[in-house]
Formats: sequence, structure tokens, C-alpha cells
Amino acid sequence: VDSSPTLSSDGTVVYVGSYDDNLYAVHASNGTQFWSFPTGGYVYSSPTLSSDGTVVYVGSDTGNLYAVHAGNGTKFWSFPAGNYVDSSPTLSSDGTVVYVGSGDDNLYAVHAGNGTQFWSFPTGSYVQSSPTLSSDGTVVYVGSGDDNLYAVHAGNGTQFWSFPTGSYVQSSPTLSSDGTVVYVGSGD
Repeated sequence: VDSSPTLSSDGTVVYVGSYDDNLYAVHASNGTQFWSFPTGGYVYSSPTLSSDGTVVYVGSDTGNLYAVHAGNGTKFWSFPAGNYVDSSPTLSSDGTVVYVGSGDDNLYAVHAGNGTQFWSFPTGSYVQSSPTLSSDGTVVYVGSGDDNLYAVHAGNGTQFWSFPTGSYVQSSPTLSSDGTVVYVGSGD
């Protein structure tokens, strides 16, 4: 299990991915399994819950981003990202857009309700970094295997800027409390 667990808002359910190709929902206090969802590939991605706690979003090495019913583990939709999805999904503040990176060298913006693509932003290499949104929701920050940190327009996927890090970026960016500084680790 390389996937980081996500806890339901009421603290009763833990969602976590596994290298046995499944997403699990387990009881937080005793570890009994509520359900498992088979993705068909490793789940390195960490699950993200919708704000109302009804949908779990997670990527898989099958090259898909999945939206799964948090209560019973049935699939709502899947989005074909073109290659492995080890990046953990990030939701827009209004919960309508899912941002996720892919091994096909793209950052994607996907409709949270039906899995259709809004836009894709091409980087020069794989995107394992998990996207981070600015506090106003207008900028997506993400690292890439092409040795860059990117700032991308959240609404249309155009690039604001890129910063060369000197090596690949798999870590997820973090913003300072005032939103003026982006922190990120790289492989150098």
C-alpha cells in the first residue's frame, strides 16, 4: 500500500488503494471491509472524497481515473487518461472539476459528475505529482518528470509559467498561507 488513506468526514470509513489492484473501504475503528472496487491495476493514487462524501475519486495504473460510490463501491464513471494515473486527484472548491496527472505526460481537468474532459495540459514528461489549487481556485500547480513545476490556468488549461527544478518532480506542491510562495521537492 503506497496510497495514502482518506478518512470520511464522519471518521467512520477509511478509503485506500492497494497494489492488489483494488480500492478499499474499511471500518475505521475495527478494520472490517465494507467493500472493494477492482481497478484492474495498481492503485498508487490516494483517494479523494467529494465534499458531500458520496463519491471517491482515485487513479489506477490501468490509465483510468475512477469515480466510485463511497457507500457501496460501484463505479459511477471512468476517464481514460492514456497511461498510468499515480497522481492523486484534486477537486475544485465547488466540487465540479477533478484535476489529475497522468503517465501520458498530461495534466487533466475532468467533469466531476460525468467524467468528460474539460481540457488537458501537456508537460514534457509523466505527471505523478498531485495537483494543488490556489486559494481562489484559478491556478493549478503541478510538477512533472520533465524537471519543471507548472502553474496552469484552472479554467482553460493554459500555462501561466514554469519553473525549472533541475530534476524530476514527483512531490505535490504546497502553497504558503498567503498563497505567494509555492514549495515543491525534486529529484536533484
